[in-house]
Amino acid sequence: MNKIYKKLQKNTKGQYYLLSFCVFLPVLLVTSFSLMYFGPTVQEFLPEGGDTRKMASLLLCITAVGCFVFTVYASGLFFRVKAREYGILMALGTEKRQLKRLLFQELSVVTAVSSLVGLLLSVPASFLIWKLFELFIISNEQMTYRFGAAGFLPGILFACVLACVLGIVGRRFINRSDIMEILRTQQKTEMVKEIKRWTFPVGIVLIVLGILLGAGLPQVAARVWGIGLPGIVNLFYLLSLVGIYWILLSAVAQSRTKKNRSKYYGNLVSISLMRFTAKATTKNMCVMTLLIFVCGFSAFYGMQYILAGGGVQTKNSKDFSLHYPVLEEQIGKEEIYDTASSYGIEVTDFMEYTATNLVVSYNAKDFNEETSRYIEVYRDKEMAAIFVTESDFEKMSRQDITVAPGTYQTVTATGYNGFFDYEDGLQEVMNPDTGKTYPLTYAGTVESDVLAPFSEPFAYVVGDEAYQEMTEGVRDVYKERIISFNVVNVEDSYDFAKDLLAQYVEHTTDLSNHMGYWNIWAQKMADEAGEAYMYGDKINMTIENNMLLGDWKYAPAFNIITAQDRMQMISVYVMLSLYIFIISLAAVSVMAYVRSISVAAYNKGLFESMTKLGADAHYKRTVLKKQIARIVQYPGIIGCVLGFTFAFVMNFMNDGMISAIESKALAILAVMLLGMGVVLYTVYKYAMYKAEKIVM
Repeated sequence: MNKIYKKLQKNTKGQYYLLSFCVFLPVLLVTSFSLMYFGPTVQEFLPEGGDTRKMASLLLCITAVGCFVFTVYASGLFFRVKAREYGILMALGTEKRQLKRLLFQELSVVTAVSSLVGLLLSVPASFLIWKLFELFIISNEQMTYRFGAAGFLPGILFACVLACVLGIVGRRFINRSDIMEILRTQQKTEMVKEIKRWTFPVGIVLIVLGILLGAGLPQVAARVWGIGLPGIVNLFYLLSLVGIYWILLSAVAQSRTKKNRSKYYGNLVSISLMRFTAKATTKNMCVMTLLIFVCGFSAFYGMQYILAGGGVQTKNSKDFSLHYPVLEEQIGKEEIYDTASSYGIEVTDFMEYTATNLVVSYNAKDFNEETSRYIEVYRDKEMAAIFVTESDFEKMSRQDITVAPGTYQTVTATGYNGFFDYEDGLQEVMNPDTGKTYPLTYAGTVESDVLAPFSEPFAYVVGDEAYQEMTEGVRDVYKERIISFNVVNVEDSYDFAKDLLAQYVEHTTDLSNHMGYWNIWAQKMADEAGEAYMYGDKINMTIENNMLLGDWKYAPAFNIITAQDRMQMISVYVMLSLYIFIISLAAVSVMAYVRSISVAAYNKGLFESMTKLGADAHYKRTVLKKQIARIVQYPGIIGCVLGFTFAFVMNFMNDGMISAIESKALAILAVMLLGMGVVLYTVYKYAMYKAEKIVM
């Protein structure tokens, strides 16, 4: 029996190689990504619970599911070929129990060896891809490749689940009732009932509706109706999945040439071939479409970080800005100029002034967990905010403003488009030491990327006389020193900035050793009430760990350092996005190729019959071309359009507009989708070349 079986195996070596590759590739891609994603380097950069973690996990899950379905589909091709062998063996009297043992031995060896090779090669693969990315992104000590052993767990889990499912599929294959059922497996078709013409337009409506409801409904509900919708609304995206299936099923199983009889009968063979396997073909195309969508969206997600880049310099910012309590003996003008001189840096536009923290009462929005609604709240004397004089703001920002008595202007960041905090929400101000209150009226906003990050919910500008009146008697403990300046040739100021940062951190005392959301008045209220203040922990900033800068209340804003640190973060985000892009594109390319080759292999007998009936090479090539072209063409078009549409809707729904960066990212995405089309066309041409060799 072993000799007979080995003889049969020699005739189907290609199927063993194909199944091995279809197990090896997904395990390699999933494990290499998880090694990098769960490695210390990436985990230290990504904030806990951040959107990038969620998006990377979501895209990886979609890709893993796509790879999983693809491998199971490839096993179906393997079993269809094995059906003839097993049918012959059963006809010779071989028991199912013996065949089951033989099949499980084969599957166990193929799956175990392929998965093990994939797991082993995932380490050098992830390392080489990391090094490849380092050619285009920042490479320094903090960006060195370090993989975590925990990264093997998703790969091992994926391989185990894959092995179990392949075993279940194999068991079902062997347990078929009779010999004829197994022998007919290769000839078995999956015809579908006649597809109505309304299926295609309804499919388009479902896709659009799914995207709009899934991406837009939570934003509309929050902004228009003040309702926070639960995560279950994401199930609306399933409408898009149904729409994709209906569109593909309509395209595969429906002929639009029936009205033209000559055209219909001229394409009868091609139309019938596609309909005979309509269900299997449609399922395959759905998976390919989703993977192409993942390709496009992950590329777009990474591009937005690239385009945002080191874009921390705006017309409303300064190259260097810092703030600290006036009671702290920090560096000042003398230290800054001396340090700049030692590095040959010329300081310009130097500005130093004092701001005061006053207690504010203001209107805002809050989310009620019990009712799941956004509600209007009035925060009465809960925190302090920074106030500056009109003249100091004009000198610092070089903007001419007029603040009438009894009014204030709100300081916002450039392009601010907030939802929870109202620029006009401030109602009154209280002196924290005298307790006197001063009602104020909103008089507009001014932009300053120097002041805006220093105060929550906003920093405010008032007239000089009003400032003197409101701050009379305020102790220095509520006052802050604000310094900002520019330098000539800021690109050459990195060493100067690092030295200045080191001096700043060295002079830090407990007066400024606070977390980012710490507020002096909120801390005072908590202490007086005998309660623990949730932001009362110390930050303990050190120059060796500059990652703490983002969590420090009094972190300086040195644009050259911010840009460098931002580029490190961006490089991680981009790497995750591009890695998923590569995984998805590789999976969809292999799927398109395998499906295309299977069309030729399973219909080889049909093409031989066509030759006997007088069909020439040109006609057979035309029939084959139409089959393979549809397999690649339909998922490619739908996946690319879906990816572009989803990216557009997601960005528009965020703030009701498409920014310049988002417009540029969408334009580049369109070019990248065209590039993906070129890749798929290359796969199609190569598959066509191989398929012709099989049937011609």
